Amino acid sequence: MKRLPLINTQFTLFGGHMETVPPGWHWKPEAHLAFELMYIVSGTQRTTSEIGELITHAGEFIIIPPGIRHNNYVVGDQPLDYFAIHFNLDDPSFKYMLTREYANQIVRSDWAVYDDLKACTTQLMTLFSNKYGLTDKLNIEMSTINLIMILLEAVQTQAQFSFDETNPDQFLLCTKLASDLKQQVDNQIYYGEHPTHISIAAVARRYNISQSYALELFKKYYGESPQSYLITLKLEVGKKLLCQPKMQVKQVAERLAYADASHFGREFKKHFGLSPREYAQEHR
Repeated sequence: MKRLPLINTQFTLFGGHMETVPPGWHWKPEAHLAFELMYIVSGTQRTTSEIGELITHAGEFIIIPPGIRHNNYVVGDQPLDYFAIHFNLDDPSFKYMLTREYANQIVRSDWAVYDDLKACTTQLMTLFSNKYGLTDKLNIEMSTINLIMILLEAVQTQAQFSFDETNPDQFLLCTKLASDLKQQVDNQIYYGEHPTHISIAAVARRYNISQSYALELFKKYYGESPQSYLITLKLEVGKKLLCQPKMQVKQVAERLAYADASHFGREFKKHFGLSPREYAQEHR
């Protein structure tokens, strides 16, 4: 005998609204217990959070995962029109997929999911009313579930995910650790007068975890150690610095807090197959 699966998944939908806000507007820091989807109808928005910063323009989407504290600001001298909705399913694989694929990303018109997502969002925006009966609520629920299906199907089409022992809270913590490392590299390169060694252990302590647990998280979700991830961040910045006229390899190594230019050169060639000098000659 064939059976359909027992389904007892809790669906949550709240906070759906459309609003026009003036230049200079910004919303206080907040974190939600659900995903927040924002669609910019007109204007430009800046969103800062624990995992990065996004500048979203008219016609673009962002999806903020649960538990991520964030601020929203109007950019420029034009009003901002936006649509926002909060939704969730109490299913770990759902949270993991959406967080992994959409966290700190802008869904633009060149994304495969864009047209269907925009059509579904536009449909939701037509359902606003001053009074809602049961039929209206069910229509809103079905439209939101359809939106969720569009997002999930796009993720499953683009990549294969293994859900064994996945944990969305662990993944978000790993994302925060990675963002912290990137922020330190950026600060060191662009603001630090005297670049210093970036400590993985110190970053881990900020989140009240051990360095060994940070290693476990990175191996699980990024497939590499925190140190390897940090080296890649530094070398990617190194490529940009080497493209600047008159920037010497020794200066780049110092800016990246390498002990000497030869150490920087060995790691650079290991990653990119060219020495820093060869790379600079090809890209200047």
